[in-house]
Amino acid sequence: MARFVQAFGICLLLGITACAAPVVPAAPTATPSSPTPTMGAVASPTPAGGPPQVMIKNFAFRPAELEVAVGTTVEWINQEEAVPHTVTSGSPDQPSGVFDSGRLQPGDSFRFTFNQPGTYEYFCSIHTRMRGRIVVKPAPASGYDY
Repeated sequence: MARFVQAFGICLLLGITACAAPVVPAAPTATPSSPTPTMGAVASPTPAGGPPQVMIKNFAFRPAELEVAVGTTVEWINQEEAVPHTVTSGSPDQPSGVFDSGRLQPGDSFRFTFNQPGTYEYFCSIHTRMRGRIVVKPAPASGYDY
């Protein structure tokens, strides 16, 4: 019987020791590296199912330059809390008249479809230091020469 009590005591002591042992966290898992930023025109940020977007925030167009294909509709969204803006084609000293959103209140948006290749400069006619550019690339060739 003494042997049984001794074995039971050892098992009990080991059980208590195991429960009191410090918990060791698992080794951290590797996280994927972030994408490398690119220089030049920014690929169009397209939300799922919608057109590429340019956000208007902190008195800036973001991205300031956007590259799209012919036939693409771009949407500008005023995300300011209390400041109106415009999206006006051309430059402050020479608006081109290709597009003009009119005054966009906070939360308003404007869309324009680019049907011709080229570079389209634009600005805010209220805050003329705000500038942006849309680069419209021609449609890719079909690869067939008939």
